[in-house]
Amino acid sequence: MTTTDPSSDSERSTTDSDRSLSDTVGGEVVARITDGVFAVDEEWRFTYLNEQAERVLRCTDEELLGTTIWEAFPQTVGSAFEQKYGHAMETQEPVWFEGFYEPLETWFEVCAYPSETGLSVYFRDVTGCVRQQAEIGAHEHALRRVYEIIADPDRPFPQQIDALLKVVREVVGTDYATLSHARGGEYVFETVDAPDDADLRAGDTVPVTATVCERVVETGRTLVLEDVEADAPELADRGYDGAWDISCYLGAPVYVGDEVYGTVCFYGDEPRTGQFSDWEVTFVDLLADWVSSELERQRETERLDSFAGMLAHELRNPLQIAQLYQSQAAAGDESAAEEVTTALDRIEELIDLMLVTARGADSVIDWESVELADAATEVWAEVGVDEADLVVDTDRTVEADPVHLHHFLENLFTNAVEHGGRDVTVRVDTLEDGFYVADDGPGIPEPERSRVFEAGFTTENGGIGLGLSFVAHLADTYDWERRVTESDAGGARFEFTGVERRSEQ
Repeated sequence: MTTTDPSSDSERSTTDSDRSLSDTVGGEVVARITDGVFAVDEEWRFTYLNEQAERVLRCTDEELLGTTIWEAFPQTVGSAFEQKYGHAMETQEPVWFEGFYEPLETWFEVCAYPSETGLSVYFRDVTGCVRQQAEIGAHEHALRRVYEIIADPDRPFPQQIDALLKVVREVVGTDYATLSHARGGEYVFETVDAPDDADLRAGDTVPVTATVCERVVETGRTLVLEDVEADAPELADRGYDGAWDISCYLGAPVYVGDEVYGTVCFYGDEPRTGQFSDWEVTFVDLLADWVSSELERQRETERLDSFAGMLAHELRNPLQIAQLYQSQAAAGDESAAEEVTTALDRIEELIDLMLVTARGADSVIDWESVELADAATEVWAEVGVDEADLVVDTDRTVEADPVHLHHFLENLFTNAVEHGGRDVTVRVDTLEDGFYVADDGPGIPEPERSRVFEAGFTTENGGIGLGLSFVAHLADTYDWERRVTESDAGGARFEFTGVERRSEQ
């Protein structure tokens, strides 16, 4: 920074300019001003600086007095500062403006008051405010982009997720963004936003234990790591297939119902130079909440579709029987009329049953104490598979509507025969707080056990899965807990517990 010794002329100018400053605001007021204040004469030479000006400009009055503003701060030449100051001096009218001075990396709010002998300038550092306003503007822009994506009725959910991950990734400033599903110990990358040369694609699967996201899945809480190696060294060796290391991470849990479905996470292969801001963490949490809500809505839609499918599936057989015997019954055939009546009664039962599963906890159920062994034996006789065997070893009494329990067991037995073969052996036995239905068929692979109750789920053995979906719905209606595991014979075992809760209440 260049300085010169003031000459006698500059000393006279200094005196005149000081008088101008004093005349403008009063000497005592100047002493109490917290803003930076400096004055220049008509030749643009500094004549006065207060202590705040020295601090903000990082110069002392000894360095600046007598030096022109353009010599001391050459990068103001040609800038808004020169333009505004020149306009004030030329018009003798005050000016107010904001300007950025790059060497100091500072935004200034400036008020300049001209006089016949020079210019008095009041200024303050507003860098924090300007940056805050810029951040608010960026946040508003990001939120607007998110709203446009989720409000677009023509954009399907997978495309929405693609676009949302890109927006949020740009906001948090990471290299990668994914929506992943954790199930059965596996971690499936459902949607990926990553560099083109990244060795990561949607559909890729790794063990959950190979991911930083395992911590999120286990705790159900958002995880923030600016430097994984420093903040969580036990996770430092986690990375996709060992191809690259995750050095910074921000991930939030995605829920469907009360269970963690997976994560939305953002990460990079270099540590952060600064912290993830509260806004960035909140933005990721908001994305996770929206994805959770959308997945839950989709599940409810699938549940309704499942309900419609189950109803059609269950009604098809009795309806065909009624249609088959309708003309004969109309002609006076009493046995045909009985068949039609029986079929219509079953249709009525099924409709009532489906309404119960649709209403869930709000259902009105005709509770009775039903002997499980008697119900199982009766249902097995109706299933009518001569080659198959039923073993009943239980004295459990179940609190339920007999019609509901009948259809419940019918679907389990039918499933066992369809998947275990016509010579399957089915066993009904007691658990401490419930019962189970098991078979000696091929069983259900462990990764598929969490999905067998889903409507439409199929295995290589065939079947459309609607019967087990109905079983799941009715168990949920009765607040029974359900689990699929392997039977002692290596087949499938369906366990239902919590069946004594009603009698205890």
